[in-house]
Amino acid sequence: MGFLNSALDRLAAAIGKRIQGVQPQQAYSDAADKGTVGSVESQICESLATLVTSDFRMPVVGGQRAAQLDATARDFVLNYFTNAMSMAFLSGDAIIVPSWNGHGFDNVVVDSGNFAILGANGRELTSVIYVVDKKTMKNTSTVYTLMRKVELVPYTAVDGTQAMATRYKTYIMRDQQMSSLTLADFPDWAEHNEDEWVVPNTPRLLVARYRSFALDPRNPNAQKGTPICFGASQPIKEIHYLDSQMHSEFELSEKAVFADRSLFHKRYKRDGQGNIVDAVVDLPKGKERLFQSLADGGAPTLKEWAPSIQLQPYLDGLQEQYRKVENAVGISHGILSNPNSTGYENVDNVRKSMRKTQAFVNAARNVAEGMLSELVVCWDTLLNYYGIGAVGEYHVEYQWSNDYINTFSDQLNAIVAGQAFGGSDAVDYRMLVFNETPEVARDRVTAIKEDNADDLGTLIGGLDE
Repeated sequence: MGFLNSALDRLAAAIGKRIQGVQPQQAYSDAADKGTVGSVESQICESLATLVTSDFRMPVVGGQRAAQLDATARDFVLNYFTNAMSMAFLSGDAIIVPSWNGHGFDNVVVDSGNFAILGANGRELTSVIYVVDKKTMKNTSTVYTLMRKVELVPYTAVDGTQAMATRYKTYIMRDQQMSSLTLADFPDWAEHNEDEWVVPNTPRLLVARYRSFALDPRNPNAQKGTPICFGASQPIKEIHYLDSQMHSEFELSEKAVFADRSLFHKRYKRDGQGNIVDAVVDLPKGKERLFQSLADGGAPTLKEWAPSIQLQPYLDGLQEQYRKVENAVGISHGILSNPNSTGYENVDNVRKSMRKTQAFVNAARNVAEGMLSELVVCWDTLLNYYGIGAVGEYHVEYQWSNDYINTFSDQLNAIVAGQAFGGSDAVDYRMLVFNETPEVARDRVTAIKEDNADDLGTLIGGLDE
């Protein structure tokens, strides 16, 4: 991220702005190694993001505008949400910049290393710059970076009303330096971008943000969020060390053969004057010739050396380091490491064993709801600006799943037990078993009651006759 941080710094200086907050730097990070040697940070961040967002639903209810927002929300949850959470966990901060492409919304997710904060009211952003795209020219190795500033500015409406607007401005940097280049110099960029535009009447900056709740004790009031693995540098480094040692262990334990020198013939290479200039040892070729040589000698002249692999100590060491990573992140064991026990008797024991993970998930979901609320406002504002659909009221619901601790049988037993004191009913049962919405479940229960009543009336009428 060094190159991009430098580019962001120089762009901010060139436009007379100052960056507020920087991305916290860990003593050791393997976040960039996912495509090579493997990344422990990526593994745990993606696992937790999947856990947090599993089976999440975000229905938006109301009129026509609500229907438009509901469709947009479904697309976001399906295609963007988990990745956005993972990037925020991994880098400590992430923003989502929505835009209308003529058919639907593009939601660009930008991690902490690719955006800089130029203005904020508390945690609410008022101005940011971020990296849109980057390309390297093959012939010259020149790097061009497409960057955009998004800022909240005062706006005066036609009727004289004072309001706020979101202004977008595009910049192109060449090798980390400001340039006079425009989008006209890059047709592929010009096809999907503009130099500058304004969206009026925006209640907030049209950017949503997920700021990690992890703490950097050296800078507790930092504007930029802290990666969740910030305190796990040492055990992550140790994991990579143990992994490399395991590879060395396999190499060193490969079968070796000690042989008498008489089995090998040395050929000498001489120059034109007959002087020895080099020597080549001819090794026995093939298993048959090798054993034939041994038999011809009449006595054992070869010995095998095949040491046992010391694998288990390394596996135990890895598990210990995985647990240290989990402790540093603030989650229960079993996300990276092997669970302590898989023979839990009931859901209460499962909950006790995952108490720290539950706390992490709840905290992550609280932050996510704030981000999603900001995002819905952005979508609604852009729909108003482009005149798409009717303006109307809407209500957003956040439906999280706790299936990672509640099994199906546990939930079913709870519903059945609740019926004894009126805490649950047939609607709750159908919603769980058949995955129906409350409206559909209620209609089906009513229909079943009416059918049963008709059947009972027919049966009683037949008995009277």
